[in-house]
Amino acid sequence: MLCAHSRIYIAFETSFYMWQDVYPRRAPRRAFLEHYFHTPSFRWLGVDPERVRAELPDPLPRERLGAALAIILREAATQRGRARFGDKTPYHSAHLGEIFADFPDARVVHITRDPRAAALSQSRMPWCPPTLYAGAMTCALNERWVAKYRDRMLRIRFEDLIAEPRATMALVLDYIGEPWDDAVLDHPRHLPANIMPPYPWIESAAHARRSDAPAWKSLSPFEIRLIESVARRVMHEHGYAPATVDREPSKLSVHWAGARQLVTTLRGLARVRRMFRVQRDFRSFYDGRFDAAFRSINPTAWERWPGYAMPAPPAPQALLPPRSVEA
Repeated sequence: MLCAHSRIYIAFETSFYMWQDVYPRRAPRRAFLEHYFHTPSFRWLGVDPERVRAELPDPLPRERLGAALAIILREAATQRGRARFGDKTPYHSAHLGEIFADFPDARVVHITRDPRAAALSQSRMPWCPPTLYAGAMTCALNERWVAKYRDRMLRIRFEDLIAEPRATMALVLDYIGEPWDDAVLDHPRHLPANIMPPYPWIESAAHARRSDAPAWKSLSPFEIRLIESVARRVMHEHGYAPATVDREPSKLSVHWAGARQLVTTLRGLARVRRMFRVQRDFRSFYDGRFDAAFRSINPTAWERWPGYAMPAPPAPQALLPPRSVEA
């Protein structure tokens, strides 16, 4: 919705700080940046790496790494005729300290969603282990990450954005210091072209707003109470009341429901870790190894899109073709 504003470009998940997490920490920062240019996250932005290289010193000190992200986002915004830029990467909530160090004047908007809806949605996504426990734990971790920065961000609820979009977006635009633009209430007609990867699990974001039907109410009382227990801090902090259930499960049975999901959760997290190891070799983005590792995290999610193949993001002209993989 912000990206529909005539002055604003919001990148879809640059994952810049996430990629730093899984890159060898002792490696030169310039080496990380060259690696980042090969990631799907960067390649979908359509920015020429040479324009980024030209504005940065070599060697690249750690304190200038944020400047690289600023250059990348500014280039992407300029290509689309926008004056201001931003990024939407949910897991960057774990990197707010770095973000505020790199961008002291950043305006951060933190959106929360009912943990029951969020956990159910995440369990169906390719990047998350296929359990409600994992989805609820993600909500809980997110709340922990942002807690110390509450006074430096605007916090809104997804449900309020859907129910009262004009009032909520007016609050957001006032917070970031931009004038009202009716386009934010009709973003499908005003989004720049090619701003998101053609992934089926995100394509609905480019469509008209929808009501957030409580699909989570089809969950069993055990599952509902499990999510509420794991994400209880989110429930309390953001005013989500416990659900009314037909039959109240015992606390022991709720803990048992979580224990049954723990093995699957750990197996999925191990696959996430394997994917991180694979991607340390930039050639994995081209030869299928990264895609294979990604698809292994939540195999059941891919059943929702039978026959779907991951699209290859365009390779910028300034990147050399990948070398062949040694035996």
